[in-house]
Amino acid sequence: MYTARPLPALVHDLRRGFAARPRTVPSKWFYDEAGSALFDAICELPEYYLTRAERAILERHADDIVASAAPDELLEIGSGMARKTGVLLGAITRRTGHARYVPLDISAAALEGSARSIRAVVPGVAVDPLIGDFERDLPKLALSPLSRRRMWALLGSTIGNLDERAAPQLLASIAARMRPGDTFLVGMDLVKDVTVLQRAYDDAAGVTARFNKNMLAVINRGAQADFDLDAWTHRARYDAARARIEMHLESDRPQRVRLRALGATVAFERGERILTEISRKFTHETAASTLRDGGMRLVSWFPAADDGFALALAEAAR
Repeated sequence: MYTARPLPALVHDLRRGFAARPRTVPSKWFYDEAGSALFDAICELPEYYLTRAERAILERHADDIVASAAPDELLEIGSGMARKTGVLLGAITRRTGHARYVPLDISAAALEGSARSIRAVVPGVAVDPLIGDFERDLPKLALSPLSRRRMWALLGSTIGNLDERAAPQLLASIAARMRPGDTFLVGMDLVKDVTVLQRAYDDAAGVTARFNKNMLAVINRGAQADFDLDAWTHRARYDAARARIEMHLESDRPQRVRLRALGATVAFERGERILTEISRKFTHETAASTLRDGGMRLVSWFPAADDGFALALAEAAR
């Protein structure tokens, strides 16, 4: 019995991704209510250094970032639970006395939670959540009064989830919508010891494994499919040549999966993998070149104390 209505965007992504080799599903489909909660739990894991590193940078440099950019509006792309955004908004309100915050995320549950959190932590901030996919709904985020001086933000390591072609495309789309005086703040995880990277994406408690397999639950509802979550294993590996972590789901046995919304049945061999996420790792040089390829210019670089993560402040290269 299929009770959920199919999601057209998911169906479109599955048609394209399952025709590829290896088969792929965009990482945005991790995020339903359960997926958002699991990612929130990942951010608290001892192995997952990224959230702590980025927060430490913001706590140390938020006032410097805001002094340089002078925004009174923050547009956050893929905001999730906005765990660190309050630090940045606090710096904005200290400087201006007010701020408007527009988070864009695919998860309604994450938006509701982040809006409550921001309103509690930074009173007086006007929060206007926007549900959507940043690949399709970015134009909606750009709609704000002309008097606003805006900072666009892509925090976490979201830029690393996009490959060498998709990342500059997204950056170019943002740059095209930036007004004179707008800035762009992006989080970038940096190249480091492989063991540290491997543990961050394959934790001892198995939370990341549950997060990865939750994508199949999202597909089951959104594409009226019958994936057996117990027939798949989480895999994570570092590709040194491409400086990226790859997360896969590996089929534990030969199986056939019906995807009713696609009108298709898909066969998987034992050991066959679905690529569910990449997470690219940068250096200062590759960060600057990625921004440049997307029509932006690196203005300031704020690294973590151990040089394992950095925030880059950029502007459109006009």
